[in-house]
Amino acid sequence: MFLSKAKKKSAWVQSALQRFERPLLQYALSIVQDLDRAKDTVQETFMRLHTQDQAAIEGHLSQWLFTVCRNCALKSLKKEDRYIYVEHEEFEHHRVESISPLQEMARRETIERLMEHVKTLPRNQQEVVRLRFHGNHSYQEISQITGLTVGNVGFILNAAMRNLRQKMERDDKDEKIIYLARKAAS
Repeated sequence: MFLSKAKKKSAWVQSALQRFERPLLQYALSIVQDLDRAKDTVQETFMRLHTQDQAAIEGHLSQWLFTVCRNCALKSLKKEDRYIYVEHEEFEHHRVESISPLQEMARRETIERLMEHVKTLPRNQQEVVRLRFHGNHSYQEISQITGLTVGNVGFILNAAMRNLRQKMERDDKDEKIIYLARKAAS
């Protein structure tokens, strides 16, 4: 009986590891800004998962993992008395097969510009954007992960999206002006 419970738990943790290790690593890396520390943070997260009661976490495993990962990452930063965010690659890792190489290049450039703009947002906006679009978490889950109210999550996300939209529109206008200036000069 005990052995089967241990095997079940081990299989559950292994399944969670396969599903969430990469997203948690990316999330931890965005907080601690160091790959080794991010790996340690994720390892500690899964070690804590192993000591938890499976029934208590079922139904909100993703939320629990991201909350614990966040807390471990922040604890790691507190030890060094710093709190720095950094973005890691692009939010999406799915390649769209039906677009041309030129469209793919333009898409990647747009994502790169967007990620640069995300880095300029206030920290709370960066975190909410990351959790929403990279972690695919609901407002309720983000609320529980960050300790913010659901309304506050919505407000912060809305402000972040408005800021990003303005920055991207400004970039587009600047590109058009440069293009027209070059065309007029030639």
